[in-house]
Amino acid sequence: MNAKETKRILASIAAVYPSFTRERDLNILAEVWQQVFSRTPYEAVNQALMAFIARDTKGFPPTPGALNAYLIRTEQLKGPTENEAWARVYRAISRGLYNSGEEFAKLPPDLQELVGSARMLYEWAQLDAGEVNTVIASNFKRSWRTRRELERDRLPAFPELRLEALEAK
Repeated sequence: MNAKETKRILASIAAVYPSFTRERDLNILAEVWQQVFSRTPYEAVNQALMAFIARDTKGFPPTPGALNAYLIRTEQLKGPTENEAWARVYRAISRGLYNSGEEFAKLPPDLQELVGSARMLYEWAQLDAGEVNTVIASNFKRSWRTRRELERDRLPAFPELRLEALEAK
C-alpha cells in the first residue's frame, strides 16, 4: 500500500469514527500506518477495514493490529485445515512402506517440515494403522495447529520509523 492509499484508509476511518484524528499529528499517523501496511495490497487492507466496520459494536476505531488480525485469519482460511493436511500425510504414509522417498518429495514444503524426513514416513508406515490414526495423527495435528498459531502471531518486519516525522512534531 502506498502513501496515497494509506491516506484513503485513514480518511475512511475518520469518516466513520470522527474522534480517530483528534489530537493526533496526521503526518505521523499516516506514516506509521504506511509502514505497517507497506507490503500489504490496498484492496486487502480496505477489505479488512470494511469487515471491521461492519462487525463493530463498540464504536472504537480500528488499530493496525486489529486489521492485521483480520488479514491473518483470512490468509489462514486459504490454507489446508489440520484434517486436510493430515489426510495428505496419511496418504503418503499408506504408500510409504516401499516409496517413502517419492511420497515425501510429493508433500508440500510445510508438510515436509512437520513430517521431518522420508525415513519418518517409512517408520510410520510400519506401525499399526490404529496407532497411526490415533497417536501419530493427534501429534501431527497438534504440531500443525502450533505452527499455524506461530505463523499467525509472527510480527511483520517493519522498516525503521523516519526520524524526520518525529522531529517535525
